[in-house]
Amino acid sequence: MKLKTIEVTKKDKVATIKLNRPELLNAVNEQLVWDFQEATKNVKNDDSIKVVIITGSGRGFSAGADLSERKASWKGSKDALIRGYKPFFENIINMPKPVIGAISGPAAGIGAAIAMSCDLRVMSEDSYILSVFSNIALVPDGGLSWYLPKFMGFSKAYEHAIEAKKISAEDCLKYGMANKVVKKEDLESETFKWAEKLAKRSSQSLNHTKRLMRESLHQGYWDTFHNEAEIQNELTVSDQNREAVKAFFEKREPNFD
Repeated sequence: MKLKTIEVTKKDKVATIKLNRPELLNAVNEQLVWDFQEATKNVKNDDSIKVVIITGSGRGFSAGADLSERKASWKGSKDALIRGYKPFFENIINMPKPVIGAISGPAAGIGAAIAMSCDLRVMSEDSYILSVFSNIALVPDGGLSWYLPKFMGFSKAYEHAIEAKKISAEDCLKYGMANKVVKKEDLESETFKWAEKLAKRSSQSLNHTKRLMRESLHQGYWDTFHNEAEIQNELTVSDQNREAVKAFFEKREPNFD
């Protein structure tokens, strides 16, 4: 598919969505918002894709909103967030497949929110998450005010937000915000290798586990317990479950194709 500000490639059941405004550190303008909606919708609905990677071209993931844009159609920031940004965040979060953020350089402002909306994150050694909003007298948005306290606790998240302090890749690993930290030159290959590995696993296990764990963040223990029971009841009579059990006894890798 051809988009003006985003590249989408599909290979071996893995889709890569690449923010492609490298001359501006992939700053998010209105065109990128519409393109991102289209790209995330496309891979969400593509049953041949089992894992999605979101990354940025050039030196960084995304520097945040493009403050130089002068002719956007938004009727204020709320309109931009609800009509523009929210649909692609919904696509990422509700997508029935894992989404890996491959992050190099800065993931700042709305770029940080995009990175944090991914299910998993691989970060290069030079990368960082930055809630930059307080530098221009604003509050975090794109859900960043929700994500950061979940990982860092209120006090550290608040400190980093109001002082616009970088959260280094090393600290992201410590807080559980990053799953892996790799050398910059290895980011693309290591992320794709992980995505290929996940793509060989049971799609129903990947998808339902994502849903259960996402929902558990705003549910009680027994709600999650009963949701697990309902889903497990369905999956234990599935073709994928039968294949996995058969492969276990035959001492081979299961084939879920």
